[in-house]
Amino acid sequence: MGSKRKRGASKTGANGGEPAPKHAKTSHTTSTEVLPTPDLDLEKTPFTETLASESRKREAKIYQLLGSADSDERIAAADALVTGLLVSPEAALVRHLDSRLFRGLASSRNASRLGFSLVLTEILAQLFGEKNLSGSKYPGITFDKALNILVERTTADNHVPGQEERDCYFGRLFGLQCFVESRILFTEESRWPQVLDLLLKMAEKKAWMRSHCGWIIVESLPQMGQGRAEETLRKLSSVGLGKTAEGVGIWTRALSCYPNLKTPEKPWRDPLSPSVIPEVARVLKENVARDSGEDAPIIKARQGGWNPQLHFVWDLILAVFGNGSGKETKDKLRLFWNTAIDDGLFSKTASDAQKFRGFLILQKFLQGFAADKTRLVKELFSRNLMKCLINQAAKEDRYLHRAALKSLQSIEKTVQAAPQLLMPILEELLGKHGAYDFDQRTSTKTVENLLQWVTPTDAKSVLKFLRSFVLTANGSDAAEIEKLRSVYAGYVSKMAVQAKPATEPSDKGEISNVAELGVKELAACAYSEQPQFKPSLSEKSREVFRRLLASTIGKVMGRGGDAEYLCHAVVSVEPTAVNMSEEIKTERDNALKSIRKSLRASKKTSGKDDGVSLGLALLYAITVLQLYDGTPDAVNILQDLQRCTEKMGSKEGGTSELLVEILLALVSRPSSMMRQISEQVFEAFTSQVSSEALELLTEPLFADENEKGYQALFENLEDENAEMVGDEDSDADEDDGANSVEISEVGSDVEFVSLNGEEANPDSGGESEDEDEDEDEAQAEGDAQELADFDAALAKVLRSHRLNQDNDAESSSGDSDMTDSEMMALNDKLVEVFKQKFKKTGSKKDRKDAKDSVIMFKHRVVDLLALYIKHEATNPLAFGLLPPLLEVVRTTTAKPLANKAALTIENFSKTFKKKAQRATAQGNGGDGENEGEMENRTSIDAEARLALMREIHRQAARDMSHAFGRAASAASLLVASSLLADGRGDDKIDGVNAVYAQTFADCQKGKTKLQGFFFSDWINWGMGHAANAKSLPQPQQAGDQA
Repeated sequence: MGSKRKRGASKTGANGGEPAPKHAKTSHTTSTEVLPTPDLDLEKTPFTETLASESRKREAKIYQLLGSADSDERIAAADALVTGLLVSPEAALVRHLDSRLFRGLASSRNASRLGFSLVLTEILAQLFGEKNLSGSKYPGITFDKALNILVERTTADNHVPGQEERDCYFGRLFGLQCFVESRILFTEESRWPQVLDLLLKMAEKKAWMRSHCGWIIVESLPQMGQGRAEETLRKLSSVGLGKTAEGVGIWTRALSCYPNLKTPEKPWRDPLSPSVIPEVARVLKENVARDSGEDAPIIKARQGGWNPQLHFVWDLILAVFGNGSGKETKDKLRLFWNTAIDDGLFSKTASDAQKFRGFLILQKFLQGFAADKTRLVKELFSRNLMKCLINQAAKEDRYLHRAALKSLQSIEKTVQAAPQLLMPILEELLGKHGAYDFDQRTSTKTVENLLQWVTPTDAKSVLKFLRSFVLTANGSDAAEIEKLRSVYAGYVSKMAVQAKPATEPSDKGEISNVAELGVKELAACAYSEQPQFKPSLSEKSREVFRRLLASTIGKVMGRGGDAEYLCHAVVSVEPTAVNMSEEIKTERDNALKSIRKSLRASKKTSGKDDGVSLGLALLYAITVLQLYDGTPDAVNILQDLQRCTEKMGSKEGGTSELLVEILLALVSRPSSMMRQISEQVFEAFTSQVSSEALELLTEPLFADENEKGYQALFENLEDENAEMVGDEDSDADEDDGANSVEISEVGSDVEFVSLNGEEANPDSGGESEDEDEDEDEAQAEGDAQELADFDAALAKVLRSHRLNQDNDAESSSGDSDMTDSEMMALNDKLVEVFKQKFKKTGSKKDRKDAKDSVIMFKHRVVDLLALYIKHEATNPLAFGLLPPLLEVVRTTTAKPLANKAALTIENFSKTFKKKAQRATAQGNGGDGENEGEMENRTSIDAEARLALMREIHRQAARDMSHAFGRAASAASLLVASSLLADGRGDDKIDGVNAVYAQTFADCQKGKTKLQGFFFSDWINWGMGHAANAKSLPQPQQAGDQA
C-alpha cells in the first residue's frame, strides 16, 4: 500500500502543486480530430445493451487500450469508444457511463484517468452541448443523472484504506474537470452551483485537494461570464476560501478575464493592489494559520513546502506582470517582489522550505520575463534573495545548495535565451546586492559562463562596467583592491577566450572582435600606464595581467581564426610602463613595421602564402610581447625573424632552418601560449620545410632525459637556468648517478602501454608493478645509505657514535677539554658536512627538473612532427621522421610521450592511405593539391625506402616491448605501402618481401629477436594486397588498398 500511495501522490502533485487534470487537458479533443493508429483494428459499431462473449472481448480490449500509457493507443481507443457509444441505444450508453467510465476515473492503473476523461469530456459535450443529444436522442440521460452517477461511483465506503479513498477523491476531481472542459456548465443556471458545491466540499474536507479544486474553478472562469464570476467570488468569500493561495489565484484570474469585475470587499478587491500586498504576502507565505481573520471557517492547515512543483497562483501572478507595461507595472512588481518574496520567503525568520519555494519562484519568473519583459528582470535580484543565493551556493553541505545552483543555472539559461539581458543581470550579480567576486563567493562559474554571450555590440559597455569596480579604491585597503583587480583580469580573460569569432576584421580603430578587445585590454593593463587606476596598477597586478594575457592568447589561438585580430591588439599597445633602451625600442619599432607589412601581404595573397604571411606577423607579435616581458633572447629572436623575412623575400635558401630554430626556442618555454602559437605558425609553413629543417627539428628527440641532455638542449639559456648542475666537483658523481638512473629506467621500462592505452602483454601484467616496487626499494636503499654516510661523517667530526653502536665504539675522553681554536675548527667541519648534505639533496631536485624539462620539450617536438605529417603525409621527406619517432618510443622513460610518438606513427599511416587514395582517384582531374601528391609519389626512391625499411627492422630488434614492436611494425608496413602506392610493380613487391624474408631468416638463425606479430602483420598486409589485386584489374589502382 505504501508504494501505491507514493505513486498516487506523485501523479497528481503534492500540496500546493498544479492539479493533475490540468495535464489531462492537453489530451482532450473531439472524436472527429482523432486519427486512430491503423494496426489496432478497433471496431466502431454500436455497443449492445447486454454483453455477449464477443461484445465482452471487444469492450475489454478497448478499455484496456484506453488506460494505456501510450498516447496513440489511448487516443485510438477513445475514438472507437466515443463513435460506438454515440450510435448505441440509451441503455448501452447508460451502462457504460455507470459501470465503466465514471467508475474508471477512480482507477490508478497506468493512464486510465487520462483516457477515461478524454472519452467523458467528448460524450458530455455531445449530450449537453450544442447538439443536445440528451434532449433529442437520449432523453433519459439528464445532467443531474450524469452528475449523480459521478458522485455515486466516486464515493468511498466507510473504513476503506487510505489509498482507495484518495483514488475516489481524485476520480471525482477528474470527473468534475470533464464537466468544466466539456463547456456545458453555463448553458443552464442550475449546473454550475452544483459543481461548485462539490468542489468546495472537497476543498473543505481534504486540505490537500484544495489547490486542485481551486484550479478547476480558475479554468471555469472564462466560460461563466462576469455576472456568474461575481457570484462565484462572493460564494468563495463567504466560505473563507478568499484568503488562501487558491483565493489569490482565483481573484487574480477573474480580474484578468473581467477587468470591470465587482469583487467583494473581503478579503480584498484586488490581491495585487499596493494596499493589500502585505496581507497577500502573509497568505502566500502560508502563515495564515496564526491569523485571526474573519474568514476562519476554512481549515487553514499548513501545507508541505518541500514540493518541486509550484502552486498555480504563481503562474497567474506572473501572467499579470507579464501582460502589464509601463512604469506602473515595474513599480508594482518591485513592491510585490520585495514584500512577498524578499521580506517574506527570504526573511530571517523564513524556513528552509519557504526559501526553497522562493528559489523556484525566481526560476519561474526569470523564464517568464526572458521572452519580452526583459526590463522587469532587474527587480528580481533583491537584497535578501541575493544574500541567501550567495550563501547557499557557497558550500555543498548547506540545505539549499542544489536549489541555489539550479537558480544560477536558470540565470545562465535566461541570458542564453535573451542575450540582451547580459548587462542588467551582470549589474545585479556584481553590483549593490551581489559581489564583484561573485564566482569566488559562490564557488561557481556563473559570471564566467555569462561572459560568453558578450557580443561586439555590447562588449565595450560590459568592459566599462567591469572596469568601474577597480578604478578607485573607494575605501578598500591595498590587499582588497589588488584582489578585485585580479578578478577583473580574470573576467576580461574569460570574455576574450569565450567570445565568438568575428566575421570581419577591425577597421579604422573600431574593434569588431570581442577577443581583440579583451586581449587589447589585458595588454594595456600589463604594459601601459593607466592613469584611470587610483592607486596605480602595482607590479603584482601587472604580473597577473601579463600571465592571463599569455594564457588568453594561447587559448584563443587554439581555436584558430583570430591571428589577425591578435596582431592588431599587439600593435595598438603603448608600452609606457616598460623601461626599454633605445636599441630595444628600435627593434620594437622594426618588428611593428614588419607586423603591419605581413598583415597587408596576407590580404593580397591567398592559400598557403596567406598563412605564411599571417604566421610571420603572429611570430613578430608574440616576440614583441616577450620583449615587453624582458625575456633575454627576445631581441635575438626578433633579429632572426628579420633575417627570415629577408630570406623569404629574396627566395634565399635556409629560411625553413632558421624558422625551425626560432620555433624551437619558443616551444622550449613552459607556456601554453608558446605551444599554440608555434604549432599554428609551423602548420602554415609545413609545405616549405626542408630536409635540413626536419633534421634540426628531430635532433632533440635523441637527447638523454637527464642533466646531460638538458645541458645539450638548453645550453643557450640564461645563466640562472644553466646553473642547475652545481659545481664541477659534484658533476662526475651526479652524472654517474644520472646515468645509472637512466639505464635503470630505460632497462626496466620495456613494457609500455599499447596504442589503445591497454596493457600490451597480458602475461606480464604485474611486471611493471614489480619494477616500480624494485625502483622504490632501490630508492629507499639509496636514501638509507646516504643517511648512514651522513651519520658516519658526523661521527667522524664529533668523534662520537650512535647509541646502538656502544659495543663497537672506542672509548673517548677529553672532549670537554677542547680549546677555543679546536671548537672553531669543529664548527667549520660541521658546516662543511651539512653543506655537502644540502648540496646532495638539492641535486636530486635538479635532476628531476632537468628530466621533466627534456621530456616536456620532446612532447612539443612530437606535436610539431604530428602537424607536419598531417599535411605532408605523401611528401618523401616525411618518411625520414619514422626512425626518430621510433627512437622516442624505445628510449623515453615517459609512457605518455612514448604513446604520443606511437600514435603519431599510426596517424601517419592512416593519413597517407587517405591521401594516396584521393590522389589516385582524383589525380587526373587536375586538382592542385592532388597534383602535388602525385608528384610526391612519382618521385619515390625505391632503394632509399627499402633501406629505410631495413633500418626500421634493425630498430625493432633492439627492444622486445609490445608497444614498440607494434609501432615498428606499423612504420615498416607504412613504408611498404608507400612503395606500392603508385603501382603493383613486381620488383617493388619482391623488394618488400625480400627485406621481411631476410629479417625472418635472421630470427630463425638467432641473429635477432622480434615479436611474432611483426611477421603476422606483414602476412596479413600481403594477403590484403593479394585480394585487392583480384578485384582491381588495373595496376594503377592497387594503391587504393595500400
